[in-house]
Amino acid sequence: MKNTLPRRDFLKLGGATALAALFPSIIPSRVLGADAPSKRINVGFVGVGLMGGFNLDSVLGLSDAGVYVRAVCDVDRERALAAQRKVEAKQQETGCLVTGDFREITRHPDLDAVVVSTPDHWHALVGIDAIRHGKDVYIEKPLTLTIAEGQALVAAMKKHGRIGQTGTHQRSGGYFHRTVELVRNGRLGKISGIDITIPGNNRFCPGTWREEPVPAGFDYEMWLGPAPWAPFTAQRTHYQFRFILDYALGQTTNWGSHYVDIAQWALGMDDSGPVSVEGYGDFPSSGLFTVPSQVYFACRYANGVEMRVRSRDEQRGDGVIRFHGERGWLEVSRRGVIAENRALLKEKIGPEEIQIPRSRHHWRNFFECIRTRQNPIADLSIGHRTTTICNLGMIAMQRRRLLEWDPAKETFVNDPLANRMRGRAMRGPWSLL
Repeated sequence: MKNTLPRRDFLKLGGATALAALFPSIIPSRVLGADAPSKRINVGFVGVGLMGGFNLDSVLGLSDAGVYVRAVCDVDRERALAAQRKVEAKQQETGCLVTGDFREITRHPDLDAVVVSTPDHWHALVGIDAIRHGKDVYIEKPLTLTIAEGQALVAAMKKHGRIGQTGTHQRSGGYFHRTVELVRNGRLGKISGIDITIPGNNRFCPGTWREEPVPAGFDYEMWLGPAPWAPFTAQRTHYQFRFILDYALGQTTNWGSHYVDIAQWALGMDDSGPVSVEGYGDFPSSGLFTVPSQVYFACRYANGVEMRVRSRDEQRGDGVIRFHGERGWLEVSRRGVIAENRALLKEKIGPEEIQIPRSRHHWRNFFECIRTRQNPIADLSIGHRTTTICNLGMIAMQRRRLLEWDPAKETFVNDPLANRMRGRAMRGPWSLL
């Protein structure tokens, strides 16, 4: 039996009958029992491009953990087929489903988890559909495009009792864990400020771009999905979607979410956020790209700490976060940890001090939590709070004024326009309902 069906035939079969027909060789992991040593976690991938391909490689390396990839989805047929070949070669099994419709994955009864690595404007819809159909989810950062989407996603996760991990993988990195423990245990004294620097834009599109024919095998209508209709050009899709506000928020969320996440963790604010934000950005006046080429915003927390996020001129390289305290500064990036007082780096955290939960591998942490039903290191609720701050920064840059924020109610204070900007209309038939 073939692994694919024409879309019209899939729709004719309908519901679970159609999905079961597409997966004749999958062993339903749920019937094996929670304690069975051979229990598999069957995984489907939605989006197998740049980051999706990296995630696919990461999961394919976990066969020793009883994790198997059973389905891949991408609106770019060539990418989907390449992913299918990779899966079948690595796992030495045939039968991996390849499709261009995410619902063939999110609604299949014999998949346990779904990995979402689509463009940002699709994260919430795919994630919520998977959750509603009994799947645990791993969703790339930034968790969602808007604050309202994040609220809906977290609500669905809690309602249906699912496990969700966000792709802010620095939480599973030793340098960042060490930094957070030092800050939380007062090694810098009282924190006065945090500076985050993120890379500048690394793609550019001149105003001379033109509409192009949609390539064969690329489902552009599905790629656009809930976003406003727009003419096709190759520069709109794949990685470069990140620089168009209809689909993403540029480096503000691409890199900002990684380092804002560490700031939130270090401040003990995983379930909260700042009380005000202001900022400005250098927005392009022409061309295809609409995100700011230069980013600056500052958030203030109720305890007086100010967090400043800015982009540098360099397009490549890492981000960095520096904590300022009464006893000097402490800085961390993916390259390591440095401090004004080097002796600080040798200090040990005692057994009676604050012990920060530790994950040594972001993907293993996710799959372990699927089995234990414990919250992963970057739970979706945490990812939502982090992404919300990046959204606050973008809204402040667009409004160009100081905005007050109520982190408990997740609303702006006395700014109706800013509150409307927490969400966006979706092009039919797509909706969060």
